[in-house]
Amino acid sequence: MFFIGINPSTAKPDDLDRTVARVENFAFANGYDGWLMLNVYPQRAINPKDLHKECDWSLHKEHIVEVRRFVKQQRNFEICAAWGTEIDRRAYLKDCLNDLVKTIGLDKEWLFLHELTKYEHPRHPLYLPAKAEFSKFDIRSYINKL
Repeated sequence: MFFIGINPSTAKPDDLDRTVARVENFAFANGYDGWLMLNVYPQRAINPKDLHKECDWSLHKEHIVEVRRFVKQQRNFEICAAWGTEIDRRAYLKDCLNDLVKTIGLDKEWLFLHELTKYEHPRHPLYLPAKAEFSKFDIRSYINKL
């Protein structure tokens, strides 16, 4: 299971932050044998308010190359959209998401947890009930509305 957030925060493989700890709990509680956290934009920022004002396109392109390389090594996986309303924080994030979706593929099983926000964004996992369930996410329709 891949989860897609907005940006890396403080999490490290041996020291999960609160968001990634929740992601791990949702994955294992729903029968997945593993998970990986991906992000729309690769800048490490504890607070999304600290994201670059303008996109660093070379950083983004490098990120897409790495995601493409990793995805090619995987056979079967599902993706949980988990970026929340922060997708609206910077205009470039929607372009980055579009590139990421193209890289991963529209043909994969896209999911979200709990319910969509008022503006139909998939919710951020940190604030969801522990028993939140997965539902199918129409990523094609979502991308077309961006």
